[in-house]
Amino acid sequence: MAVNNGLHLHVRLEDRENLNDNAIQGELFEFDDEDTTLGYRGSVASKVAGITYRQLDYWARKQIVAPSITPSHGSGSRRLYSFKDVVILAVSKKLLDAGVNLQNVTTAIGFLTQRNVSQLEHITIMCDGEHVYECTSNERMMELLDTGHAVFAVSVGSLWHRIHTALEQEDAVDVNRQALTADIGQQPIDDLTAARMRKNQKARHQSRQSA
Repeated sequence: MAVNNGLHLHVRLEDRENLNDNAIQGELFEFDDEDTTLGYRGSVASKVAGITYRQLDYWARKQIVAPSITPSHGSGSRRLYSFKDVVILAVSKKLLDAGVNLQNVTTAIGFLTQRNVSQLEHITIMCDGEHVYECTSNERMMELLDTGHAVFAVSVGSLWHRIHTALEQEDAVDVNRQALTADIGQQPIDDLTAARMRKNQKARHQSRQSA
């Protein structure tokens, strides 16, 4: 079956103009609140995403993948990455490791950045060597595979779950608390608070799985 150039089955990311078209309902958006209130240091983000800190620093300085909570201000500055940032870092690494050129990787990054956290859980990114595509169903993936071209796929959803589990074991910064205590120079959350936050994250994750 030939690929329909109208892109109603799978959409080249560079051709997307309205991200509301074919939008994914996904889960309720409570996780988005968690994503914006918990931040992760660069050392945590790079480890969980599977890249070196030097690569993380380079991407931040070049604005390829920049931290969305606390922007970078040069090497060594205290950056804070959101959960979504770490997912995008991991996807970028997968695409680059597969030989996808930087232009297509940047296109994918721009697309993923505009999606909310819940939507990322249901997306697969596919590349045929020339273009990067969004696939949100098995039918869309089969349509692209039926062209006979070699394609590479990254399951954003699988990375989403792996990174969510990994970050539960890492120290996080309570962004709201840090903002409230910035004037008195208080450091990010202590070990007891971090442990409690990880416990709450795990409970919410288990609740969603059993729902």
